[in-house]
This record gives sequence, C-alpha cells and structure tokens, in this order.
Amino acid sequence: MKKILLIITAIALSGCVSQAARNQQQDEINKTIPTCSSQRQCDAAWSSARQWVTQNCGMKIQNYSNDYIETYNSIGDSASTSCQVTKNAQPNGTSSINIRVSCGNIFGCVPDQYQSVINFNRFVGGAVEKVSPIKIGAMMGMADKSGKVVENPSYSFGMVVKSITPNWAADKAGLRVGDIVTDVGNSRIRTQSEMTNAMEQFHAGDIVEFKVLRAGANSVVKINL
Repeated sequence: MKKILLIITAIALSGCVSQAARNQQQDEINKTIPTCSSQRQCDAAWSSARQWVTQNCGMKIQNYSNDYIETYNSIGDSASTSCQVTKNAQPNGTSSINIRVSCGNIFGCVPDQYQSVINFNRFVGGAVEKVSPIKIGAMMGMADKSGKVVENPSYSFGMVVKSITPNWAADKAGLRVGDIVTDVGNSRIRTQSEMTNAMEQFHAGDIVEFKVLRAGANSVVKINL
C-alpha cells in the first residue's frame, strides 16, 4: 500500500508546476528561438541543429531533410529524449528553427525538456550569430511608404527604423527613428532577408550608403562599419 501511495504522490508532484512558471519558461523559449535571414545563416543554423540533435537527443535520427529533422520515438517508459526540428518560413522573409523535445516517461525526460529546448536555441542561435553581418545598432521592420509597419512583404516599401542604440554606427552616422531604408549599397531593400543579404557583402571599416526616405524626401546616410 505504501508503494502505491508513493507512486501516486510522485505522479502528482511531477505535474505540480505552476501556470506562472510554465508561462515564464515559454517566454524564455520564445525569446531564444533562433532565426536566420539569409542562405548562409540558414545553412549554419541547420548544420548546427543536426549536430545538437545527434549529440544531445537520446534517440537516433530517423528522418532528415532541408527543413525537418526527426529522431525515433522514445519507447515505452524510457526517459531518453526524442526530438523534432522544423525550419519555418516567416512572413518577413526570415526562418525560425523550432525544436520539440519529448519522451515516453510520465516522470519526465532526461535531460529536462525545457532545459533541452533552451540549450538547443542557444547553440543554434550562436551558430547564426557567428555568420551574421556587422550590427549597426538599429532595429527595423517592414513598412509601407508612410512608415506604417506591415506584415506582408508584398506591401513593404522598405525597412523602417524603430529604434537606434546610442553611440553605435547608425547613431553616429545620423540614421533616425522613422527613416525608411530603401537601399543598402546597390541592393534594394524591402525585407529583413534582403537587408541581411545586402549587409553580408560588407566588412568592418567599410563605408556603406543607406538610401532612406525621411519625412517624404529621399536622403543618403553613410554608415562607417
């Protein structure tokens, strides 16, 4: 009788994670989901995703393609982790790399599912960061000609500057919040993917011309990388 009681108690305790804690974990996962904006970045992300799955998921890879990785399922009550990874195209031209970790054991997986997802996100995100272009200190989003943020690339006129980090390259060059970047060098810019592809052509020390629409007038901002 004591053994049965202990088992029931363990089952109950395994589910005693508060909703607030779950929400906090989900927020952290969402913040760390890796994204790639160019072929070079996505190749690096996908290669590192396969490496992480091979080294950290308890079950072996069963299916692999350019946008899907799947291990064998966790069998019976095994605590070994099974993993599914997908590359998902986003409306702004980027792709997110998402992992799902599970196991057959009702008491939880080894290693922990939440920590596994966080570790995966950071590992893949680090691989993307290594091949990312130089940051200029400006956050941007797709916008129409009036500067209104849009979700659909078909309606995008350029990338509107949402915020600028003080003393970074964009700030020192005179780029302003509200500017709509339409060209970087010789490249026309409408999406984050196009911005990344254009910036990958340049290196530290280069001076890059940003063509912007500012208060309805065309202007050029030269940014020293």
